[in-house]
Amino acid sequence: MNLLTLLKRSLAKIAQVRINPSSLQFRLTVGIIIIFIVAYSGFTIWLDWEIKKFFMITYQEHGISFNDPNLLRLMQNVRTVSILVVAITIVIANFLVKRSLLPLHQMNQWATTYAQELSPYQPRLTGIPSEVKAIAKTWNDLLVRLTEVREQQRQFTNDLAHELRSPLSMVYAYLQRTWQRSHNLNDAQKEALAMAVADAERMNQILQDLLDLARAGSIAMPLQTEQLILNDVIADMAQMSEKFAGREILLELAPFPIKAQADRTQLMQILNHLIDNAVKHSDIDEAITLQLTQADGWAIIQVIDRGCGIPLAEQSRIFEPFYRVDTSRNRATGGTGLGLSIVKRLVERMGGQVGVRSEPGYGSTFIFKLPAIGA
Repeated sequence: MNLLTLLKRSLAKIAQVRINPSSLQFRLTVGIIIIFIVAYSGFTIWLDWEIKKFFMITYQEHGISFNDPNLLRLMQNVRTVSILVVAITIVIANFLVKRSLLPLHQMNQWATTYAQELSPYQPRLTGIPSEVKAIAKTWNDLLVRLTEVREQQRQFTNDLAHELRSPLSMVYAYLQRTWQRSHNLNDAQKEALAMAVADAERMNQILQDLLDLARAGSIAMPLQTEQLILNDVIADMAQMSEKFAGREILLELAPFPIKAQADRTQLMQILNHLIDNAVKHSDIDEAITLQLTQADGWAIIQVIDRGCGIPLAEQSRIFEPFYRVDTSRNRATGGTGLGLSIVKRLVERMGGQVGVRSEPGYGSTFIFKLPAIGA
């Protein structure tokens, strides 16, 4: 393969690349090429003039015409070489600029991957510009600090929930015993006692969800993963939900076993939260559907309800702790606002993804994916 063929292929590859005029690579490449073309054009004009002047003198001394074929061939070769040099410069400039900006692209990918999880990572920083090293180090230091803050918040939440759970459990137990012996109380006292019992029960649930949320995001608590047949796990969960929630659960499972590496207890917890969410946000006579399929290497589980639905503007925030779409929902039906946050953290810890598809008035579909085995 000669140089001309290699050059043509390189230029063809450059032509196929989508040009983005706002990119730094495009601007640097064009800038280098313009500077080179201006400088080289000046050099070529000077060289052309010098050659003409030389042959003018030669013509006067030796009688060689300016239209001599050898002279014209020489001038044509100079122009061809000039075009070839410009083309080579374009290829080399594009290669050098792309290679120089490669650390920035790698750093962008690293930030996209690790910043979402606030997970520090030491990138390979050998052989890259010192400015890029400084940016990478600053990013990494920021992630370290954010990770420490997040861990402190989790530890505080965990410690607080543990400290409050024992005395609150005692208060709740005392209120329940008092309620069981409330036949001597008047109606107003019974109503006040019933409200106290309900609030204590709700507080216990909030503390339990806070503990679950802290555990779901804690790296210190490893997953007990095993190879599970998801068809069986979902069928078992549907049977339990029908028994305790009193709602009809429809199953739409793949006709073949779908396997995934997951923690069975946490997977059941994910399904329980999603089914509980569907129960709370749909009418009692509406069935809830559990669907299991497999596509593109993922085991896809969907929990479908025909409830009130979620506005599009709210869908990106429903997985945030304590966030509620309907702020007017009462305590009895509103939940703690932590269930979907727990779901998100558990799914992501098992290497999966979670999302929602919803339309107000037509219900919601919560979808989470886990890497399938043998896909």
